[in-house]
Amino acid sequence: MYYSLHVEVPEEAAELLQAVIDGTNPLGLEIRDHTLKPPPGAPPLKPGCVELKVYYEGAHEAEEAQHQVRAELPEAEPRVAPVEEEDWSETWKKHIRSVRVGRIWVGPSWQVEKAGDAPVHIVIDPGMAFGTGDHPTTEMCLAELDLELPCRPGASVLDVGTGSGVLAIAARKLGAGRVVGNDVDPVAVQIARENAEKNAVPELELTEKPLERLGGTFDLVVANIFANVLCQLAPRLAARTAKDGLLLLTGILDTQAEEVQQAFEREGMKLQARRASGEWVLLTFDNRASA
Repeated sequence: MYYSLHVEVPEEAAELLQAVIDGTNPLGLEIRDHTLKPPPGAPPLKPGCVELKVYYEGAHEAEEAQHQVRAELPEAEPRVAPVEEEDWSETWKKHIRSVRVGRIWVGPSWQVEKAGDAPVHIVIDPGMAFGTGDHPTTEMCLAELDLELPCRPGASVLDVGTGSGVLAIAARKLGAGRVVGNDVDPVAVQIARENAEKNAVPELELTEKPLERLGGTFDLVVANIFANVLCQLAPRLAARTAKDGLLLLTGILDTQAEEVQQAFEREGMKLQARRASGEWVLLTFDNRASA
């Protein structure tokens, strides 16, 4: 018998929640937001909220994690529930889907046969880092990389908040030159390194270094993180974007897009395009205005 911890929080608290969870030695976790279809019997999430479902070996571990979440996030209402072993180890796989975006196929190892004739295969098994490819924001980023990199062979790419490393791996497989992925979460960086090895791109630079210590500028900067964090990072993201380079931003709900746009325009960036997938938005800026 396994035990699961369910926690629903506003998006802006998700980073703190995952940091707390990372310190509780979970067996694994699932993250979903309101745009994803809920599992059978589960209620839909409220807009602007995310849910973490975290698995533990025993009730004691799950309850200890519950206490830690309550201490750090008093407004959260974490729930512990038993999970039959076969339900967790196999049934959850039915809710993980592979995706095809342009030339790119991304999916778990048990669905590789679905890759078909896609020239770029990326295997990402769900785990302790965001980015299995099936979230609308990740799909939009993959589509932009597939569109832009053929026009910029050997371009340098920076993936901010790399998570599982899927975007950095995709960039390298699509012909990018130097590719750097950074993340403030050391667990995510380690998982990204493992995924890079699994996908035969060990030359990626994956690091916890802050943006200002990465060195140089990049032809393409991609950041798929929360909108409030994007606004805070606007000066540093703009500074890492090369002259005539592009900055791709998502993790943004349509209600947040104007605020994010204004934050980057104040840094001299020029909005080139706005794309949407459901309630999610991707903003593309160029750095010609500040060249």
